[in-house]
Amino acid sequence: MKKIFFLLTITCVILLSSCKDKDSDRFKFLTEPVWVAVSLMANGVDATGPGGLLEGFVGDAKFNADGTGTFGTYTGTWQFNVTEDKLILATPSLPITITLDILELTSTSLKVKGSIPDLQNLTGPPIEIQMTFAPK
Repeated sequence: MKKIFFLLTITCVILLSSCKDKDSDRFKFLTEPVWVAVSLMANGVDATGPGGLLEGFVGDAKFNADGTGTFGTYTGTWQFNVTEDKLILATPSLPITITLDILELTSTSLKVKGSIPDLQNLTGPPIEIQMTFAPK
């Protein structure tokens, strides 16, 4: 009986240690640096000027390991989808959650794109956005 208990204890310890989540490279690439916006485009046009659609994203972006972050002037949450090829941003400052396709995520570059509804014309085509960041 003591041998079975000992064997079960050892097995549980091994299983628990092997189940520990390991951060993926993409997670590390995203969360380690502070990112600075290089290019913020909406429908192929710079959208960073006064009144621009992406004006609030100008500046630094920090993706914290706990899923919180700052994105320019916004504070909110972020997450990957299951396959880590999409970045999902939510902030109380915006009326929608933004889901972006990750075009590139390395230690030296973050490029994302996606589409959002045109809140000025909900029946019209969505607005295509593309954002490029570099580590600070």
